Amino acid sequence: MFVKAVQVRRRWKADMYKVIVGNKKGVRISSKALDEEIREAVRQGARELNVIADGQQGIGGRIWGIDGKISIVVEGPVGQRLGGMGTSGTEIIVKGSVSDDVGWLNCGARITVLGDVTNGAHNAAAQGILYVQGSGGGRCDTITKCNPSFEPPQSWYFRDVGDAFAEFKTGGISVVCGVNPRNKKNILGYRPCVGMVGGIVYFRGPIEGFSKEDVKLVDLSAQDWQWLIANIKPFLESIHRMDYYGELTRSSGEWKKLIPYTAQERARQEDFPVSMEEFRSSYWEANVGKGGIFSEYVDHPADILPYITTGADRRYKPVWNNGKYAPPCEYACPSGIPTWKRTQLIRAGKLQEALELVLQYSPLPATVCGEICAHLCMDGCTRSIIDRPLNTEVLGKESLALKAPPLPEKKNGRKVAVIGGGAGGLSAAWQLALKGYDVNLYEAEKSIGGKLEYFIPQNRLPRRILKKELERFENIGVHIHTGISVNRQIFDEIYRDHDAVIVACGTHKPKKIPVKGIEDMLVAYNFLKDINIGRKPDLSGQDIIIIGAGNVGMDVAAQAYQCGAERVTAIDVQKPAAFGKELEIARSLGTQIVWPKFISKYDRKNRTLYFTDDTLLHADSVVLAIGDTPVTDFLPITVHTNADGWIEADEAGRTSDPKVFAVGDAVSPGLVTHAIGHGKRAAEAVQTLLSGIPYDRPEPGPVIPKNRVKTAYYEHCRSEPVTLESEADRCLSCGRCRDCHMCEITCYYGAIKRKEDKDGTYEYIVDDGLCIGCGFCAGVCPCGIWEMITA
Repeated sequence: MFVKAVQVRRRWKADMYKVIVGNKKGVRISSKALDEEIREAVRQGARELNVIADGQQGIGGRIWGIDGKISIVVEGPVGQRLGGMGTSGTEIIVKGSVSDDVGWLNCGARITVLGDVTNGAHNAAAQGILYVQGSGGGRCDTITKCNPSFEPPQSWYFRDVGDAFAEFKTGGISVVCGVNPRNKKNILGYRPCVGMVGGIVYFRGPIEGFSKEDVKLVDLSAQDWQWLIANIKPFLESIHRMDYYGELTRSSGEWKKLIPYTAQERARQEDFPVSMEEFRSSYWEANVGKGGIFSEYVDHPADILPYITTGADRRYKPVWNNGKYAPPCEYACPSGIPTWKRTQLIRAGKLQEALELVLQYSPLPATVCGEICAHLCMDGCTRSIIDRPLNTEVLGKESLALKAPPLPEKKNGRKVAVIGGGAGGLSAAWQLALKGYDVNLYEAEKSIGGKLEYFIPQNRLPRRILKKELERFENIGVHIHTGISVNRQIFDEIYRDHDAVIVACGTHKPKKIPVKGIEDMLVAYNFLKDINIGRKPDLSGQDIIIIGAGNVGMDVAAQAYQCGAERVTAIDVQKPAAFGKELEIARSLGTQIVWPKFISKYDRKNRTLYFTDDTLLHADSVVLAIGDTPVTDFLPITVHTNADGWIEADEAGRTSDPKVFAVGDAVSPGLVTHAIGHGKRAAEAVQTLLSGIPYDRPEPGPVIPKNRVKTAYYEHCRSEPVTLESEADRCLSCGRCRDCHMCEITCYYGAIKRKEDKDGTYEYIVDDGLCIGCGFCAGVCPCGIWEMITA
């Protein structure tokens, strides 16, 4: 049985492998016959071919409609257009040099040439990869292009290339390594990049001139260098030159790139002073020949293109998918603030509307976005690929300039209670009051604000800003009841007198660790609160140890130094979780962070903190900053909590009691922006509950892939003053139409038109009877709105 299986496997391997000879018994067979033999072998199931060529043309091209990978090894003299019109799944390795037009009109084949390529390599390639172990001839990479639905074509040359390189290039990536070049003074040949409007040319070595009217010479960015390092390895492995990897990747400074001018840069240049007819005769045909590079294959008048199709005959059609993808800033913001919409309004001169917009999402934009936010939106900003993220902090600060809050809707007769005046409770109360609900807010402290008021150091959050934003709550009709610590009896009264209750009690019960001396440790919440209300301790000359190196621990460290501490050390059992401004401030003041360290006991009398590894630290005071848990003993058993007291609630804040909702830190710890977003979602769920409409909050679309946004259209900004207007102009408007009309202007057949409705909204629509599915609209759209889909 085993022997029979081996025999079957051997027959299968034999069927998969095929040797094809281009010269049989001393007679060279034609290119057509060799091509037909290759195709027939593939149709019969061969997937590995060894072609012994004798100058035939078009070897390995146009192997279409075949599933799986086709590997072709070519030996002997090779004619023109090897791999021409090659398709994805075809891999060709040539053991030697090749003639003209290798990879001509490549549609996805991977071609490796273990020698030189002559003129016209990868001409008009749209997909695929060309690896060249040696040099390239003249006019390589001419008119390469890139369909935005696929990966751009790549051309790699180990040595150098000939004249007129990358002529009229409209897309794709070219890499010239410059190793042992034929022309040691000029590795790109005479006049490269003439007419280039898209793509990139990376090169290493000297050049003598390039088409400065079309492209500019720039240094590599960090992203360029990462891409080059990642992709040069498979190239060198394919051409058997991995011994040069260290030399070619030792410094990004040895490399340069040529890229075309952006649309903005071209717009500032003078208009082209000739008509298209004159350009064709005087420039195009003067350089590439009468009728262009395909003239020998065209038998119809030059002004007629009989192969263009429209309507149902198109292979692809464009779709204006405005809003299909979420901008990374909005997607990353826990409060869901649409920064792209704010910048859109600012660009339109509607500053007041832009400032009012953010109040639909957060009642505290100047406090949070402008001062204390971790700015997750900036971490995700696509603009960082070009220079730096959009500065949303300046947008938040400007919100303080709003003179009056939004006008609430007419009262609807419904009453909602909010227990807790921190960020989550304030957010929920704000949203409900704007929608016409009577909102009673109950706060145990003397004033609202929660941890914003009592926890965050005043040097990080100026209280004048917080105070001004908190004043808006009474202005929109929120009934604020301070100094009320809700117990079970009070909760039952609140529950009975309101249509819904939102619990936003926060966390005030410190977590403890089971070690001796825990009772002599200070608690971070009380330590920070005392300072904020004016009971500042004197820590002059003291050594302060903080247990817990999160952001709260860093706030404690900064305040300890403000109170006169001489040394502050934060310890943790794991890698510290602190980040952002809190970490920067603490470290700038001298805070030391040590981990992993496990405490065994604290001896207050001897001012010593002992650890399980038999080490110790002098500690005049120890502050416990390992987190807090909520106090929820006022809740009835109908509202479920877990063993640690956290209220069990879903993303909309709904608890096990349909009338009770819970938000913010009472549900799970998070950033202030998480609490604000949670409060907004809970308010929406309350509205749907009381209106009898099922809660159906639309899910955001997927975040837009950054490669869909055409960063080449935007200029690099350096040290310009940061203003609302400058930041609005810098916004790339990822996934949201910027209404730049570029698609409409670019469409040669006028198939795209802008349609505006009476309410001022607009859309771009396609006339299928005129559209040829060329993909130019998708190619030029800077915001990634247009997509080409199968027709």
